[in-house]
Amino acid sequence: MLTSLRPAVALTALALTALPLAACVPTAAPDWLVAPANPAAAVRAPRYSAVTAGVARYDVVDPKDWRELNRAVTPKSGSGGMEGMDHSRMPGMNMPGMGGKRDTGGR
Repeated sequence: MLTSLRPAVALTALALTALPLAACVPTAAPDWLVAPANPAAAVRAPRYSAVTAGVARYDVVDPKDWRELNRAVTPKSGSGGMEGMDHSRMPGMNMPGMGGKRDTGGR
């Protein structure tokens, strides 16, 4: 008797969990979903495009010297930074009592 009771309990539990979820399903599909396709709609003609179009090729190369690589990415003089600035107008750079020396912050 116990073995025939287990499937009945499982089906009852399944029905109790599925019944509330069934109320969330709409009764009819929306009109825009079941409307037929418009045969007069303009469609572009299919065209061929290569699968590898726009792929960059990266071949294996010999390793380069790290010093030359660093020089290549280092900013060049005059391309930015603080070399063209008037440091006397910056706060904290020319402090009274320093004898005209700049305060470099090293204490």
